[in-house]
Amino acid sequence: MTRTALAVTGAATAWVHARMALPSRTARVVHGGRDAVYVDDGGVCLGLLSRTAVAVPCGVRTILDELPDLAGTAVIGDGRFVLDGIEVAVTRIFDAHVPVVDSLPRVDVVCDELPEPALAMLGMGDPRAVMLLLGRGSGLTPVGDDVLCGWLAGRRALGATVEPIASEVRRLAPTRTTLLSTTLLDCAARGEVIPQLREVLSHRSSLDPLLAVGHTSGLGLALGLSLAA
Repeated sequence: MTRTALAVTGAATAWVHARMALPSRTARVVHGGRDAVYVDDGGVCLGLLSRTAVAVPCGVRTILDELPDLAGTAVIGDGRFVLDGIEVAVTRIFDAHVPVVDSLPRVDVVCDELPEPALAMLGMGDPRAVMLLLGRGSGLTPVGDDVLCGWLAGRRALGATVEPIASEVRRLAPTRTTLLSTTLLDCAARGEVIPQLREVLSHRSSLDPLLAVGHTSGLGLALGLSLAA
């Protein structure tokens, strides 16, 4: 096992905590940076997050200002997330579920990277939109995926069905987009999202903090919300 030099505590959703409670196993690092390290845990993306990282629902939040230069493989299980030089144990559970709402915000945003016909189809709940949006755009979470996440989360918040869009996402995502996006889409279909999106849905925040997330992620999430309305 990797030698541990630093032990810290973290916070995670009940879903992540349950995965970490399973027997120990190795997980390959698929992306590393100063704010977040993501690993492939048997086809699911789990993240180790600094205190300033976007608090994705598939990640373990820590109070670290930044993460060490981590690579290779992690050991996950028996309640621990172990990487070179650091071991994290989850001691706090946070809720990432969307609140129940009567209406969704309508936002006036434009995304030139995505085809208008696909967005119109998504607004009508047409599953053919998924093929046109999945994996479209650059980054670990392409903006087309972010739009789909926003739509799924918005429908969950309204208490409305996410089918057949969710079924089409589950069918296509593993081969059409990144592992992180695939996991976040699955989270959104369950109604689990980043705090900035929850704050907008709870009417405790303007759109500005959400739109500031990532290069286009916040914009995509906001656009998805609007289409879900």
